[in-house]
Amino acid sequence: PTHPDYLIAELETSRGCAYRCSFCTEPLYGDPAFRAPESVVREVKRLSEAGVDHFRLGRQADILAFGGDGEAPNPDALRDLYGGIREVAPDLETLHLDNMNPVTITDYPEASREAIAVIAEHNTAGDTAAFGLESADPVVQEENNLLVTAEECLEAVRVVNEVAGRRPEPNRLPKLLPGINLVHGLQGEREETYDHNRRFLRRVYDEGLMLRRINIRQVMAFEGTEMSEAGADIAREHKRQFKQYKREIREQVDNPMLQRVVPPGTVLPDVHLEYHQDGKTFGRQLGTYPLLVAIPGERDLGATVDVAVTDHGYRSVTGVPYPLDVNSASMDELTTIPGIGQGTAGDIVVDRPHETVPEVETADLARFAV
Repeated sequence: PTHPDYLIAELETSRGCAYRCSFCTEPLYGDPAFRAPESVVREVKRLSEAGVDHFRLGRQADILAFGGDGEAPNPDALRDLYGGIREVAPDLETLHLDNMNPVTITDYPEASREAIAVIAEHNTAGDTAAFGLESADPVVQEENNLLVTAEECLEAVRVVNEVAGRRPEPNRLPKLLPGINLVHGLQGEREETYDHNRRFLRRVYDEGLMLRRINIRQVMAFEGTEMSEAGADIAREHKRQFKQYKREIREQVDNPMLQRVVPPGTVLPDVHLEYHQDGKTFGRQLGTYPLLVAIPGERDLGATVDVAVTDHGYRSVTGVPYPLDVNSASMDELTTIPGIGQGTAGDIVVDRPHETVPEVETADLARFAV
């Protein structure tokens, strides 16, 4: 039997962690234990034969440590893993990952670069490596056994951008970018903590680096972790400040960063249309942290369409079907394209049919249309 649409298979590659951050449940599974590459490859083969085309190597504390001692990278094991997957599922449509530990990159820079290059050779575009910075505040880092300083995490961001941040085509998403996890409510958190985090994110942006996403959340106190005794008291005390700070990050960092990562004209292949709202159709690609995409008009749900990005929210984008047919495009679709207002869109509609894409002074319509 074949699997239904909208299915991405998440493959467990390891359990446990070599480190002991205060809030994390992963150490409860013990020291790191890894599956053999051939075991994961066999699973991919069976799933591929059953009709699965989308895969995520997840459920791991650090993909770079796969097949090693839990700390140092093992590029050869990753070659066996990724190369084997590509061999048994050559037509796969998605191959993404979950977590990557920035401390591995700073502690083992050369081996990490080699391992990241292996991943970027075999993965599919739009992949995200979640970095657990958790806090850029040195006081919080010390009290919660966090692994990297803000400076070290910044260096890890630089490395992933340099080694894997290329675009397979000029108008596509980069192959692999870091994402940043920030957790609030940890022990030692203070008013200055928010300033440390703001400064870190601003440094990333000002250096011209790219982040695929910034995940800001409040800590959950799980039994068996150090945070279980402190509970969520700190998070509750700072709730008002947290909300304001989160809004500032969305407005001042997320939006301009999204414009950098996904500039107008970027094509997102195979957006699965999920629901209608406010006269628009919303959908996402399959993969790690896929962007929410809004398309003007109500299209058939369940369909899959390529989309060219036209505008940006904080964590979502607006786009039009790609390539857009200027002889059938709606006014809403035309006016979504940067530089095209109601008047220009009206002229395009009135002058149909067009044998070629109309020349529009204020917009590069050819990036979006045929």
